[in-house]
Amino acid sequence: MGNINSNIFIRIRPILFTIFGFAISHNLFFIMLPIRMKETGYQTSNIGLAMSMFAVGAICAGLFGSRAVMRVGHIRAFASMAATLAIISIVHSYSSDIILTAALRMIAGFCYVTSVITLESWLNVLSDRSNRGRVYGTYQICFAIGFGTAPFLFSLYNEQDPRVFGVICVFLCVSLIIMSMSRLPAPELPEKSAPMSLATLWRYSPSGTISCFCAGLINASSVSLISLYAYGKGISGIWLSLILGSYQMGGLLTQFPTGWLADRLDKRVVASGLMLMGMVSNSLIVFDYFYPMPIEVLAVLFWISGGSGVALFPLAVTQVFDHISAKDAMPATSSMQILLGCGGIIGPIVASKLMDNFSIVWLYYYVIAIHVFVFVFLSLRKLFFRTETLPAATQFQVNVQPIPTGTNDLDPMLDFQETAKANPELKVLLAALGQNPSDPGLLIKLTLEGSSLNANDIAKNMVLAFPKRSGELIGHLIEQFPKRRLEVAYSLHDLFILRKERINKILHDTLLRGASDSETEKINALFDFIQHEKQEA
Repeated sequence: MGNINSNIFIRIRPILFTIFGFAISHNLFFIMLPIRMKETGYQTSNIGLAMSMFAVGAICAGLFGSRAVMRVGHIRAFASMAATLAIISIVHSYSSDIILTAALRMIAGFCYVTSVITLESWLNVLSDRSNRGRVYGTYQICFAIGFGTAPFLFSLYNEQDPRVFGVICVFLCVSLIIMSMSRLPAPELPEKSAPMSLATLWRYSPSGTISCFCAGLINASSVSLISLYAYGKGISGIWLSLILGSYQMGGLLTQFPTGWLADRLDKRVVASGLMLMGMVSNSLIVFDYFYPMPIEVLAVLFWISGGSGVALFPLAVTQVFDHISAKDAMPATSSMQILLGCGGIIGPIVASKLMDNFSIVWLYYYVIAIHVFVFVFLSLRKLFFRTETLPAATQFQVNVQPIPTGTNDLDPMLDFQETAKANPELKVLLAALGQNPSDPGLLIKLTLEGSSLNANDIAKNMVLAFPKRSGELIGHLIEQFPKRRLEVAYSLHDLFILRKERINKILHDTLLRGASDSETEKINALFDFIQHEKQEA
């Protein structure tokens, strides 16, 4: 299992490098634009309104971004979005007009979020419930490193230097090249491009739904307005860079521990802990406004505050993804981005109005209030509801395409459905395996020894029910019953003909692992025969 979990991080390297480059360009926009507009003489409330247009674009991406992916595919859609963002960066270098900036922010929101939907649907296909928390934690760490690097790059220039926009273009183009040259298998396209309905998303995970919206309220206001808060406080030099990058750099403190805990504990408990940490750190930032503390202490508080807020959305995503199938990844991601965008529109507008009408410290009164609300909601869900502990919504779904021959003679889906109904032991086994037990091999062994099932039935149904984990589960079966290796291989014959090459390769490698010379020869002969059958078909 450890080897499998380590391999997943090797496979997703292109996505990790890409999100790093995207994060640098993303934060350079957020740092550069408010300061340029403030220097031009615009009011804080108007700046907040212009920056909130990014969230409007994000909502449009949630509604329509997946259509672009369905039209041209994942790679081309991503390349188009990255190229458009590079053009936007160049246009910004010619003007700081607030209306033009607002329009470009909206287009940028559409492009960024469509790119994120594309990348995160990849991650959902490549991960499963046993490692999804760590995968998304690592993904967010790479985003945090890129996001936190941006202020240090910005410190090399002044706020009116147009070369900053050239730096943004460089990182966007590098990200485009990495993904265009990647050999990652493209996720399965959804049957429809419409986002998942809010009612369906709520039914899967109320806690994940609320957390997505509140993450938008927190993230957008903090990222958009933190530069104005630091500017108003008179912070400068290296400390300004540290504080401007704190919101995402703080994620380095929380993302991987959060993912590790989320894979082992109730995600509502983990999220509640993050909100409690955020309440304490943001309250101390407010305290510093009235009774100044050493700048070193303040920087640490900003890092902790950022770490608590930035980890909320990926944790919400994993809560939802624990209950959906791969084909629902893009519609669900679209809906979550819409919720994040709605929060992103409201957050900067409300926070900037409070800052204009009272004082800049009201940014953090607002942030504390949202943290308190999420903490109370998640605590009540944990105490009085059990929905988060339900098994995945698609536990018994089968991802086998129908045979385009007009016959059902070789359709293993029928056998799977009939066997599952006729054998309650098999249904119980599949349900237990869907919960990612600590020792699947022992569970399979006890089931076979204590029931009328045979290795063939279990092998075929495990592959059908859990295609992404098929190699792992077949490996456990063969480890417990090594003498059944060839019997299992031959029982999967029909599936090898129908399934994708990637899964066939995984099963082939698993069947060969530890096989004798005689068994290796027979298994290879079986696969050669299958290839011959496919070519003739």
